[in-house]
Amino acid sequence: MNSGTTLLTNVLRRERRSLDGAWHVIVDPYEMGYVGILGERNDRGFFRDFTPRHPADRVEYDFDASPTLTVPGDWNTQDERLLYYEGTVWYRRRFTIDGGDGDGDRAGRRRFLNVGAANHTSRVFLDGEELATHAGGFGPFAVELTGCLEAGEHSLVMQVDNRREPDRIPAMRSDWWNFGGLTRSVDLIEVPEVFLRDAWITMAPDGRVVGGVTVDSPDGVRSPAVDEVTLRLPGLGVETTVGDGFELDLAPVRWHPGRPILHDVEWQLGDDIVRDEVGFRTVATDGTAIVVNGEPTFLHGISIHGEAPSGGRRAHGRDDATTLLGWAQDLGANFVRLAHYQHDEHMVVECDRRGLLAWCELPVYWGIAFERPHVLENARAQLDELVVRDRSRAAIAFWSVANETAPSPARTEFLASLADHARTLDPTRLVSAALLTLPTTEIDHLVDDPLGEAVDVVAVNQYLGWYYGDRTTIAEHTWRSSFGKPMLFTELGAGAKAGRHGSADEIWTEEFQAEIYRSQIEMVERGRSDRGGEIAGLSPWILKDFRAPVRVLPGIQDGYNRKGLVSEEGDRKLAFDVLADYYQQLSTGPAPAAD
Repeated sequence: MNSGTTLLTNVLRRERRSLDGAWHVIVDPYEMGYVGILGERNDRGFFRDFTPRHPADRVEYDFDASPTLTVPGDWNTQDERLLYYEGTVWYRRRFTIDGGDGDGDRAGRRRFLNVGAANHTSRVFLDGEELATHAGGFGPFAVELTGCLEAGEHSLVMQVDNRREPDRIPAMRSDWWNFGGLTRSVDLIEVPEVFLRDAWITMAPDGRVVGGVTVDSPDGVRSPAVDEVTLRLPGLGVETTVGDGFELDLAPVRWHPGRPILHDVEWQLGDDIVRDEVGFRTVATDGTAIVVNGEPTFLHGISIHGEAPSGGRRAHGRDDATTLLGWAQDLGANFVRLAHYQHDEHMVVECDRRGLLAWCELPVYWGIAFERPHVLENARAQLDELVVRDRSRAAIAFWSVANETAPSPARTEFLASLADHARTLDPTRLVSAALLTLPTTEIDHLVDDPLGEAVDVVAVNQYLGWYYGDRTTIAEHTWRSSFGKPMLFTELGAGAKAGRHGSADEIWTEEFQAEIYRSQIEMVERGRSDRGGEIAGLSPWILKDFRAPVRVLPGIQDGYNRKGLVSEEGDRKLAFDVLADYYQQLSTGPAPAAD
């Protein structure tokens, strides 16, 4: 499904030549830039970036005369005509390689194009030649350009297609905006001929420091003479040689929620040197408790979408990450759920720096074609991108393989396979999935979804008092599962339009939403795992209002899901303070013991 692509890690820590900025674009709803009128590949398509060779030459497109869009960014919010557009947009960026400054192809050096994310399916062309295809709208991918970048001007064209399809991940329906485009940064990266394609280090649940490296050589031939990787942790007095998988006997000061200790790390393979900052902590379960650094830890968090603090656009970059996570810290959160897909790398880096535990998730969401083998293949590829990029980040405690999928044998087998694959890629973290709960008249809730056997933590999305149930009885509800594992409420809440006020019985008012939160908090407190229940934490839905085309109520929703604690422009609702007060009470307990 993906062809000609690879994964590079530690990209933010390498020297990069940014290709961000203005790209010329052509909107192509019929995909004529790639497919001819008879259905064959159009060899004079837009990817050729042709210009007329003589006055009579017919070329029916012109990138230079076409409008521009800013990369990184979605096309939906940059041009009002594209707000609801789903289809192909062609992006073209020309750049120059100056052979005189050492910037071009050089002996012993390799070049890669790294794309942070392109939603959903993309093709990459350089100077009219097709190099790669990629399926998946939220993960990074790289394309090798070595041998293609002689001195002079080059044309880089990317076809990006965000159409919803039944056999894509996500599929036909989602409760978020289908942002299209090159939504994260695009960079050129130069590395030595033999380099570290992947290098990671973390702490296993038993306290061992573990990790691995992947050495990339142009011919794929491995030899000890060129594959010796040196790992240095100067603050810990470590300098050692490591291989594909390794284990170190160390006892570093640990990263802890609210106390983010990071250690300098340096990887060296010949001339290839990569530096990082990494925290070390353990995360495990003990019965119905989640245990961080040996201490039962109640997770009080918030869910976050990858939408910017204002403007309703796709979030990207450090500025958006610092604002969104700053709001989470204003709540008093020690945990964030980064839903429902892989977020910008800056988000997890900032979680590391701020001491926020994180849940990271695949976009396996509603109506997936679980019975189709190529869908599972693509899900595994997106899981690779999710895990491999970020498995050095201490903040990440959970890999989530899905959200709100209807139980069936095919679905359970599909997701159990993904859970196993996640553990193969990273055996040090917990694996979960947010489970769908349906309306019921029962007060005592038994979660017995068979997927509970395959995950480490039973995560539940429930909307008592909003989609079902009587608000006045929320506090009386109890929750348990068939699996004896910790339970998280990964979603709960209610909608409210910021600035709309009334009684607590009037829907869409801030008062109504605040009252739902008060009742939910009372229920959570009664069912906590450290008080004889099974609830080990919560991440209510959601930090801020976000675009969703399925939310159409005029004057209230207007294309936004209104369950946010702040509005789409950052105005705080009453429920924000209700939750913040609760989290403040949770934080006044005894501080964690020093490591």
